[in-house]
Amino acid sequence: MILTTPVRSLEIDPASHPRGQPHISSASGLAIVGDWFYIVADDENHLIALRSDDVEVGALRMLPLLEAPLPADPAERKRRKRDLEALFPVPGDEDRSPMLVAWGSGSRAQRDFAYVVGLSANGSLAGAARAVSLTRLHDVLRRHVGELNIEAGLVKGEDLYLFSRANRSAPVNGCFRLDLDLAIGFLLAGESAAEVPPVRFTELDLGRIGEVPLGITDATALEDGGWLLSAVAEDASNAYDDGRCAGAVLAACDPSGKVIWTGQLDGGVKVEGIAFDEQGALWLTTDADDPGVPSGLRRLRWPPPGYGPQAG
Repeated sequence: MILTTPVRSLEIDPASHPRGQPHISSASGLAIVGDWFYIVADDENHLIALRSDDVEVGALRMLPLLEAPLPADPAERKRRKRDLEALFPVPGDEDRSPMLVAWGSGSRAQRDFAYVVGLSANGSLAGAARAVSLTRLHDVLRRHVGELNIEAGLVKGEDLYLFSRANRSAPVNGCFRLDLDLAIGFLLAGESAAEVPPVRFTELDLGRIGEVPLGITDATALEDGGWLLSAVAEDASNAYDDGRCAGAVLAACDPSGKVIWTGQLDGGVKVEGIAFDEQGALWLTTDADDPGVPSGLRRLRWPPPGYGPQAG
Protein backbone atom coordinates (compact mmCIF):
# COMPACT_ATOMS: atom_id res chain seq x y z
CA MET A 1 0.00 0.00 0.00
CA ILE A 2 1.37 3.42 -1.00
CA LEU A 3 0.99 6.07 1.69
CA THR A 4 0.23 9.66 0.65
CA THR A 5 0.36 12.78 2.79
CA PRO A 6 -2.76 14.99 2.95
CA VAL A 7 -1.65 18.59 2.38
CA ARG A 8 -4.89 20.57 2.32
CA SER A 9 -8.53 20.60 1.36
CA LEU A 10 -9.39 22.91 -1.51
CA GLU A 11 -11.31 25.53 0.43
CA ILE A 12 -11.98 28.91 -1.14
CA ASP A 13 -13.45 32.27 -0.19
CA PRO A 14 -17.16 31.89 -1.04
CA ALA A 15 -17.18 35.44 -2.41
CA SER A 16 -14.78 34.35 -5.17
CA HIS A 17 -16.78 31.24 -6.14
CA PRO A 18 -19.46 31.67 -8.85
CA ARG A 19 -22.06 29.86 -6.73
CA GLY A 20 -20.83 31.04 -3.33
CA GLN A 21 -19.47 27.59 -2.48
CA PRO A 22 -16.75 27.53 0.23
CA HIS A 23 -14.67 24.87 -1.51
CA ILE A 24 -13.84 23.13 -4.79
CA SER A 25 -15.73 19.85 -4.83
CA SER A 26 -14.77 18.19 -8.12
CA ALA A 27 -11.02 18.60 -8.66
CA SER A 28 -9.93 16.64 -11.69
CA GLY A 29 -6.86 17.31 -13.85
CA LEU A 30 -3.70 18.77 -12.29
CA ALA A 31 -0.77 20.56 -13.95
CA ILE A 32 2.27 22.16 -12.28
CA VAL A 33 3.96 24.76 -14.46
CA GLY A 34 6.72 27.03 -13.16
CA ASP A 35 5.40 29.05 -10.23
CA TRP A 36 1.84 27.72 -10.47
CA PHE A 37 -0.38 24.75 -9.68
CA TYR A 38 -3.40 24.56 -12.01
CA ILE A 39 -6.48 22.40 -11.41
CA VAL A 40 -9.59 21.82 -13.48
CA ALA A 41 -12.79 20.85 -11.72
CA ASP A 42 -15.16 18.84 -13.87
CA ASP A 43 -18.27 20.76 -12.77
CA GLU A 44 -16.81 24.25 -13.16
CA ASN A 45 -16.05 26.36 -16.23
CA HIS A 46 -12.93 27.69 -14.53
CA LEU A 47 -9.28 27.00 -13.95
CA ILE A 48 -8.25 26.94 -10.31
CA ALA A 49 -4.81 28.46 -9.72
CA LEU A 50 -2.52 28.29 -6.69
CA ARG A 51 0.99 29.66 -6.32
CA SER A 52 3.52 26.86 -5.86
CA ASP A 53 5.46 28.76 -3.18
CA ASP A 54 2.32 28.94 -1.03
CA VAL A 55 0.67 25.66 -1.91
CA GLU A 56 -0.18 24.55 1.64
CA VAL A 57 -2.15 27.61 2.81
CA GLY A 58 -2.33 29.98 -0.17
CA ALA A 59 -5.61 31.29 -1.55
CA LEU A 60 -7.15 29.54 -4.53
CA ARG A 61 -7.99 31.68 -7.54
CA MET A 62 -10.80 30.81 -9.96
CA LEU A 63 -10.10 31.94 -13.52
CA PRO A 64 -13.07 31.79 -15.93
CA LEU A 65 -12.80 29.94 -19.22
CA LEU A 66 -14.93 32.23 -21.42
CA GLU A 67 -18.39 31.11 -20.35
CA ALA A 68 -20.98 32.13 -17.78
CA PRO A 69 -21.08 30.18 -14.50
CA LEU A 70 -22.94 26.89 -14.47
CA PRO A 71 -26.36 26.59 -12.80
CA ALA A 72 -26.61 25.77 -9.10
CA ASP A 73 -28.95 22.77 -9.50
CA PRO A 74 -26.67 19.68 -9.44
CA ALA A 75 -28.53 17.70 -12.12
CA GLU A 76 -28.77 20.66 -14.49
CA ARG A 77 -25.14 21.58 -13.87
CA LYS A 78 -24.08 18.03 -14.70
CA ARG A 79 -26.13 18.10 -17.91
CA ARG A 80 -24.61 21.38 -19.11
CA LYS A 81 -21.01 21.18 -17.91
CA ARG A 82 -18.04 20.80 -20.26
CA ASP A 83 -16.70 18.01 -18.01
CA LEU A 84 -13.12 19.23 -18.15
CA GLU A 85 -11.09 16.24 -16.99
CA ALA A 86 -7.65 16.46 -18.62
CA LEU A 87 -5.24 19.35 -18.05
CA PHE A 88 -1.75 19.42 -19.52
CA PRO A 89 0.94 21.93 -20.53
CA VAL A 90 2.37 22.05 -24.03
CA PRO A 91 5.98 23.31 -24.16
CA GLY A 92 6.84 26.08 -26.55
CA ASP A 93 9.31 25.92 -29.42
CA GLU A 94 10.59 28.28 -32.10
CA ASP A 95 7.20 28.22 -33.83
CA ARG A 96 4.80 28.48 -30.89
CA SER A 97 4.55 29.78 -27.35
CA PRO A 98 3.90 27.43 -24.40
CA MET A 99 0.26 26.81 -23.57
CA LEU A 100 -2.07 25.08 -21.15
CA VAL A 101 -4.87 22.88 -22.48
CA ALA A 102 -8.03 21.83 -20.60
CA TRP A 103 -9.76 18.98 -22.42
CA GLY A 104 -13.40 17.88 -22.14
CA SER A 105 -14.29 14.21 -21.69
CA GLY A 106 -16.35 13.80 -24.86
CA SER A 107 -18.87 11.65 -22.99
CA ARG A 108 -21.68 13.93 -24.25
CA ALA A 109 -21.92 16.37 -27.17
CA GLN A 110 -21.57 19.45 -24.94
CA ARG A 111 -18.30 17.95 -23.63
CA ASP A 112 -16.61 17.97 -27.05
CA PHE A 113 -14.60 21.09 -26.24
CA ALA A 114 -11.11 22.08 -25.17
CA TYR A 115 -9.81 25.40 -23.84
CA VAL A 116 -6.37 26.71 -24.78
CA VAL A 117 -4.57 29.52 -22.95
CA GLY A 118 -1.03 30.82 -23.36
CA LEU A 119 1.63 30.59 -20.67
CA SER A 120 4.39 33.03 -19.77
CA ALA A 121 7.95 32.02 -18.88
CA ASN A 122 7.12 31.63 -15.16
CA GLY A 123 4.00 29.55 -15.83
CA SER A 124 1.44 32.32 -15.32
CA LEU A 125 -1.42 32.60 -17.79
CA ALA A 126 -0.85 34.88 -20.75
CA GLY A 127 -4.04 36.15 -22.33
CA ALA A 128 -7.59 34.87 -22.43
CA ALA A 129 -8.64 31.26 -22.91
CA ARG A 130 -9.89 30.17 -26.31
CA ALA A 131 -12.58 27.52 -26.79
CA VAL A 132 -12.07 24.86 -29.47
CA SER A 133 -14.66 22.38 -30.69
CA LEU A 134 -13.37 18.80 -30.60
CA THR A 135 -16.35 17.17 -32.30
CA ARG A 136 -14.58 15.99 -35.46
CA LEU A 137 -11.57 14.70 -33.54
CA HIS A 138 -13.67 13.02 -30.86
CA ASP A 139 -15.78 11.35 -33.58
CA VAL A 140 -12.58 9.71 -34.84
CA LEU A 141 -11.63 8.61 -31.32
CA ARG A 142 -15.10 7.15 -30.76
CA ARG A 143 -14.51 4.63 -33.55
CA HIS A 144 -11.97 2.89 -31.32
CA VAL A 145 -13.83 2.69 -28.00
CA GLY A 146 -17.29 1.70 -26.92
CA GLU A 147 -17.79 4.94 -25.01
CA LEU A 148 -15.42 7.89 -25.09
CA ASN A 149 -14.38 9.40 -21.75
CA ILE A 150 -11.11 11.37 -22.06
CA GLU A 151 -9.66 11.75 -18.58
CA ALA A 152 -5.96 12.41 -19.17
CA GLY A 153 -3.60 14.08 -21.59
CA LEU A 154 0.18 13.96 -21.78
CA VAL A 155 2.80 15.54 -24.04
CA LYS A 156 5.83 13.30 -24.48
CA GLY A 157 8.45 14.13 -27.08
CA GLU A 158 6.76 14.74 -30.42
CA ASP A 159 3.47 13.10 -29.44
CA LEU A 160 0.27 13.93 -27.61
CA TYR A 161 -1.29 11.06 -25.69
CA LEU A 162 -4.96 11.07 -24.70
CA PHE A 163 -6.46 8.42 -22.41
CA SER A 164 -10.07 7.25 -22.31
CA ARG A 165 -11.26 5.77 -19.05
CA ALA A 166 -12.66 2.26 -18.58
CA ASN A 167 -15.94 1.40 -16.84
CA ARG A 168 -17.94 -1.78 -16.24
CA SER A 169 -19.48 -1.73 -19.73
CA ALA A 170 -16.16 -0.86 -21.43
CA PRO A 171 -13.57 -2.43 -19.09
CA VAL A 172 -10.40 -1.57 -21.08
CA ASN A 173 -8.82 1.88 -21.20
CA GLY A 174 -8.02 3.51 -24.52
CA CYS A 175 -4.71 5.22 -25.35
CA PHE A 176 -4.69 7.57 -28.36
CA ARG A 177 -1.39 8.80 -29.77
CA LEU A 178 -1.34 11.87 -32.04
CA ASP A 179 1.48 13.83 -33.64
CA LEU A 180 1.89 16.84 -31.33
CA ASP A 181 2.41 19.45 -34.05
CA LEU A 182 -0.66 18.26 -35.98
CA ALA A 183 -2.77 18.11 -32.81
CA ILE A 184 -1.76 21.63 -31.76
CA GLY A 185 -2.37 22.81 -35.32
CA PHE A 186 -5.91 21.42 -35.04
CA LEU A 187 -6.48 23.24 -31.76
CA LEU A 188 -5.12 26.57 -32.99
CA ALA A 189 -6.71 26.55 -36.44
CA GLY A 190 -10.19 25.71 -35.23
CA GLU A 191 -12.75 23.01 -35.97
CA SER A 192 -13.67 24.07 -39.51
CA ALA A 193 -10.19 24.97 -40.80
CA ALA A 194 -7.97 22.15 -39.54
CA GLU A 195 -7.64 18.55 -40.60
CA VAL A 196 -8.10 15.89 -37.96
CA PRO A 197 -4.65 14.44 -37.19
CA PRO A 198 -4.09 10.70 -37.66
CA VAL A 199 -4.66 8.63 -34.54
CA ARG A 200 -2.79 5.55 -33.34
CA PHE A 201 -4.77 3.53 -30.82
CA THR A 202 -3.85 0.92 -28.23
CA GLU A 203 -5.67 -0.61 -25.27
CA LEU A 204 -4.45 -0.53 -21.68
CA ASP A 205 -5.87 -3.08 -19.26
CA LEU A 206 -4.88 -2.11 -15.71
CA GLY A 207 -6.79 -4.92 -14.07
CA ARG A 208 -9.45 -4.68 -11.37
CA ILE A 209 -10.06 -4.14 -7.70
CA GLY A 210 -12.54 -6.85 -6.85
CA GLU A 211 -14.97 -6.94 -9.76
CA VAL A 212 -14.50 -3.31 -10.75
CA PRO A 213 -12.13 -2.44 -13.65
CA LEU A 214 -9.50 0.24 -13.08
CA GLY A 215 -10.10 3.32 -15.20
CA ILE A 216 -7.42 5.92 -15.95
CA THR A 217 -7.94 9.34 -14.35
CA ASP A 218 -4.70 11.19 -15.16
CA ALA A 219 -1.20 10.83 -16.60
CA THR A 220 2.18 12.51 -16.20
CA ALA A 221 5.66 11.96 -17.66
CA LEU A 222 8.41 9.99 -15.91
CA GLU A 223 12.07 10.95 -16.20
CA ASP A 224 12.99 7.64 -17.87
CA GLY A 225 10.80 8.41 -20.89
CA GLY A 226 7.78 6.46 -19.72
CA TRP A 227 4.72 7.80 -17.99
CA LEU A 228 2.77 7.40 -14.77
CA LEU A 229 -0.99 6.84 -14.66
CA SER A 230 -3.51 7.24 -11.88
CA ALA A 231 -6.55 4.99 -12.03
CA VAL A 232 -9.60 4.28 -9.89
CA ALA A 233 -12.00 1.38 -9.59
CA GLU A 234 -15.27 3.29 -9.75
CA ASP A 235 -18.33 1.07 -9.83
CA ALA A 236 -20.09 2.80 -12.73
CA SER A 237 -21.54 1.21 -15.86
CA ASN A 238 -21.06 4.20 -18.18
CA ALA A 239 -19.11 7.43 -18.71
CA TYR A 240 -21.84 9.73 -17.34
CA ASP A 241 -22.87 8.40 -13.93
CA ASP A 242 -20.75 8.30 -10.79
CA GLY A 243 -20.29 5.20 -8.66
CA ARG A 244 -18.70 3.95 -5.46
CA CYS A 245 -14.90 4.09 -5.51
CA ALA A 246 -13.39 0.73 -4.53
CA GLY A 247 -9.81 2.04 -4.54
CA ALA A 248 -7.12 3.81 -6.54
CA VAL A 249 -3.72 2.84 -7.97
CA LEU A 250 -0.68 4.32 -9.65
CA ALA A 251 0.66 2.49 -12.71
CA ALA A 252 4.00 3.11 -14.40
CA CYS A 253 4.46 2.43 -18.11
CA ASP A 254 7.72 2.14 -20.03
CA PRO A 255 8.28 4.26 -23.18
CA SER A 256 6.50 1.64 -25.30
CA GLY A 257 3.36 1.88 -23.15
CA LYS A 258 3.80 -1.45 -21.37
CA VAL A 259 2.66 -1.43 -17.74
CA ILE A 260 5.73 -2.32 -15.65
CA TRP A 261 4.55 -1.54 -12.11
CA THR A 262 1.37 -0.86 -10.16
CA GLY A 263 0.80 0.12 -6.57
CA GLN A 264 -2.45 0.64 -4.67
CA LEU A 265 -2.94 3.96 -2.88
CA ASP A 266 -4.02 4.27 0.73
CA GLY A 267 -7.24 5.69 2.08
CA GLY A 268 -9.69 4.55 -0.60
CA VAL A 269 -9.79 8.07 -2.02
CA LYS A 270 -10.71 8.79 -5.63
CA VAL A 271 -7.54 10.24 -7.17
CA GLU A 272 -8.36 12.37 -10.23
CA GLY A 273 -5.15 14.31 -10.96
CA ILE A 274 -1.39 13.76 -10.69
CA ALA A 275 1.67 15.89 -11.49
CA PHE A 276 5.32 16.12 -10.47
CA ASP A 277 6.77 19.33 -9.07
CA GLU A 278 10.26 20.61 -9.88
CA GLN A 279 11.71 18.79 -6.83
CA GLY A 280 10.34 15.44 -8.03
CA ALA A 281 7.49 15.05 -5.51
CA LEU A 282 4.22 13.69 -6.88
CA TRP A 283 1.06 15.70 -6.15
CA LEU A 284 -2.44 14.24 -6.30
CA THR A 285 -5.93 15.76 -6.36
CA THR A 286 -8.92 13.86 -4.97
CA ASP A 287 -12.65 14.09 -5.62
CA ALA A 288 -15.33 12.75 -3.26
CA ASP A 289 -18.12 13.02 -5.90
CA ASP A 290 -20.11 15.00 -3.34
CA PRO A 291 -20.73 18.76 -3.78
CA GLY A 292 -20.68 19.16 0.00
CA VAL A 293 -17.22 17.65 0.46
CA PRO A 294 -14.06 19.59 -0.46
CA SER A 295 -11.62 18.06 -2.89
CA GLY A 296 -8.15 17.43 -1.49
CA LEU A 297 -4.52 17.92 -2.42
CA ARG A 298 -2.03 15.20 -1.41
CA ARG A 299 1.69 14.64 -1.82
CA LEU A 300 3.86 11.57 -2.29
CA ARG A 301 7.65 11.33 -2.15
CA TRP A 302 8.75 9.70 -5.39
CA PRO A 303 9.59 6.91 -5.92
CA PRO A 304 7.62 5.10 -3.23
CA PRO A 305 9.02 2.05 -1.39
CA GLY A 306 8.96 -1.04 -3.60
CA TYR A 307 8.80 0.91 -6.85
CA GLY A 308 10.32 -0.79 -9.87
CA PRO A 309 9.54 -3.13 -12.78
CA GLN A 310 9.83 -6.23 -10.58
CA ALA A 311 7.61 -4.87 -7.79
CA GLY A 312 4.26 -5.07 -9.52
